[in-house]
Parts: sequence; C-alpha cells; structure tokens
Amino acid sequence: MMKRLLKCQAWLLAVLITSGTSAVYAADHDAICSAMDIAALEPAPGAMYAAARISNGLVFVSGQIGVDPASAAPAADFEAQMLEALSRLERVLAQAGSSVAHIQRATVYVTDPANLAAMNRLYREFFDRHGASLPARSLVPGLNFGNAIAFEIDVIAQQLVCI
Repeated sequence: MMKRLLKCQAWLLAVLITSGTSAVYAADHDAICSAMDIAALEPAPGAMYAAARISNGLVFVSGQIGVDPASAAPAADFEAQMLEALSRLERVLAQAGSSVAHIQRATVYVTDPANLAAMNRLYREFFDRHGASLPARSLVPGLNFGNAIAFEIDVIAQQLVCI
C-alpha cells in the first residue's frame, strides 16, 4: 500500500513539474529537497521531544519558541520572540522536507492578549513574505508558561516527495 502511495505521489509530482506551472514549483521543490535533513529532527541529548515527526506525508512540528540561539534565553520582547520562533519554524520545516507554503494547520499560543494585534500582523507578514496562503489556525491566548516565553507556534505541514 505504501509503495503504491509513493508511486502515486511521485507520478503527481512529475505531472506538476512538467505542466505549465512547473518552473517556479520545480525550483522550490529542488531547494526544499536539498535542504532536507531528517536526522536534525531527532531530540537533542536530554531533550524531551523531537523538533518534528513525519507520518503519511505530513510533518508535525513541535512548538517553536523565541529564544536566543546563543544564550537559550527568551528574546527581549514579544515581536523579537515571535520572529525568532518563526525563523526556527522555517528551519525545522526545511529539515523535514517542507516549507511555510505547505503549512496546513497552525496552533498559536500567546501569553498576553494585549499582543494579539502585533501577533496577527507578524503572522500575516510571515505568510505573505513566503507567498503562502494562511493555514487553518487555532489561537490559545492567556497561557502562562511559567517563564518569560510570550509566544509559541506548532504546525502540521505537507511534506514534499523528494526522489
């Protein structure tokens, strides 16, 4: 069954690449496939979760937060945290063989409802910058993570077939 599904996906991909929309899509596909690094998704030593898991052509990305990569401390303010979290999300999607344009569903967590306007603005700018449609989304406001984290996002995205 899985072999037949992979053959169908490969055939569909070949049809898309050879159809009229193909030049941009093929370049995007090649860039995504060349950035793929499944091993990077595994939990770091001591971590309690993987960055993402892949199942049946879907990429399930764990919650991404805005911490400074060098110090592991939360970024200074809400916007800096959100931008760092979205940057991390892009990297994980690339490692999983996907991209922002392939996100189907997002769940967004915001600790302070006063940040909702800024969150919506940055969220839309992020998807617009990638030429992506807005995915289905749930918003969970008012959570207290017990630390200085102000924003978290997890997503489900389509994985590209890389052959």
